[in-house]
Amino acid sequence: MSDHDPFNEPETAHVRARKLMTEEFFWDCVDEQAPFGSDEGSDAYYEWRDWREENPDQPLMVCLDWILDGQSEQYNASLYTDERIAQDLADPSSAFLADHWDIDTLDITILATALGQLLDEGTIDADAKPLAIVAIERQLRRSSDPRRQQILNAARRVVDNA
Repeated sequence: MSDHDPFNEPETAHVRARKLMTEEFFWDCVDEQAPFGSDEGSDAYYEWRDWREENPDQPLMVCLDWILDGQSEQYNASLYTDERIAQDLADPSSAFLADHWDIDTLDITILATALGQLLDEGTIDADAKPLAIVAIERQLRRSSDPRRQQILNAARRVVDNA
């Protein structure tokens, strides 16, 4: 994979990513609320790049399934129902893959990995988009912060159009 730094040099990101990711927060690598600004989001992007270098011909779903410990089919819309969100807030140990991840870290990792493919390759594989949407929707339902919701809604628009 070519050596590039899309956060300090956005022109090194794929042109399609630059076209879809118009808001400045997508390119902010220090804003904790931005997709790549937290340690988790930044780490996920660079882990994606390492994974892609080792797996150049594999679809994104293989990477996401690896992150999800082989349980990608269970990372679905059932995780962001009102009842499930309330359950996970009341008892975080009951959350999906709680033995490996906390909810926020998992969702941020999934979203940053999917957006990472867009940054590098100009697309998000169609079969991986539903997982990115689960991450976004779950985070939208867990956050009451207007700025966080703005960022997540923009991420949803990007995923839908990628």
